[in-house]
Amino acid sequence: MLRRDAIRLIRDELVRLGGAGGRVILDTAGYVSGREEGTALLAQAKAHGVRSPESLPAAILTAVEETNMGYGKIAIDDINFGTWTFKISVANSFEADSTGRSGEPTCLFMLSYLKGLFSQLVHKDLGGEEVECRSKGDQSCKFWLAVAPQSHSVKGQTLGHEDSHSRQSRSIRTA
Repeated sequence: MLRRDAIRLIRDELVRLGGAGGRVILDTAGYVSGREEGTALLAQAKAHGVRSPESLPAAILTAVEETNMGYGKIAIDDINFGTWTFKISVANSFEADSTGRSGEPTCLFMLSYLKGLFSQLVHKDLGGEEVECRSKGDQSCKFWLAVAPQSHSVKGQTLGHEDSHSRQSRSIRTA
């Protein structure tokens, strides 16, 4: 196992030297890792009789939060199956620089990991973005995911302005 600071250095060098190519490597690695984790969680769910994303039991959502991949502490803040939106926080993300000196989010791998994981769990292509990041000085890293439009990626503003009608009883909020 590599220490988190070693992984962060590798990530930083990939982006610095590889530019867009480095970002593609991180994006692909995160997405594939997330899908693999999602496949394992789905196998558990199916063994317990779960057949649809809406019926994912609290135990599976808890399993996502307790996944100990060394990426950080994942917390599911809100899942809305009516609008297929997901709000997720990651405390202590291995990609975040806690000095808060970056002007932009830095958790490229984590975003792709979460997209892959939740895309696999709900059988839908999800897009998303990191809307808060410790690297920018925020308290934690926060991600918003939603069904990816075919023409462009998800914008945080769209996800941030859900009306109260869209927060139906099928929305799951955790503390």
